[in-house]
Amino acid sequence: MAGDEWMLIGRVVGPFGIRGEMKVEPLTDFPQRFRSITEVYVGTARTKREIVSARQHKGLILLRLDGVETPEQVKDLANPEIFVPRAEAAPLPQGHFYLDDALGLDVVTEDGRDVGTVRDVIRTGSNDVFVVRGADGDVLVPVTRNAVVELDFSARRAVIEAWVLGTEE
Repeated sequence: MAGDEWMLIGRVVGPFGIRGEMKVEPLTDFPQRFRSITEVYVGTARTKREIVSARQHKGLILLRLDGVETPEQVKDLANPEIFVPRAEAAPLPQGHFYLDDALGLDVVTEDGRDVGTVRDVIRTGSNDVFVVRGADGDVLVPVTRNAVVELDFSARRAVIEAWVLGTEE
């Protein structure tokens, strides 16, 4: 979540081989980062682990962590999530943002009508979609230039076009 000191970058989906390597589903737009960082933080306890090796394989990352040497030890991790400190986030180009920074944004239309709060972000093939929860339930807002007029992360607000609601007034 925005403001959190951690960034989720992957999730262990199972062991790979017999030497403690694990298959990690990358949850980052920068999967190559696994080869450039030396440590990660694992699970809800954020246990610090040194990276022994990391390589890409069929859309996954094959990761080996210090102290994890068998498939059973990988299974004992109970499919944990993998984090890095937010301070180590990869820099983004101008006009881009991390999806978890959008969580909690207040959403209003250009004419000031309250729509709700961004509760989730759905990644699609063409564009992301904000799931905005409001008084009338969930509204899906495509994250495109013609739908989202303004994103102000410091004010924690997103402004959208009224047509997105299907009720232009």
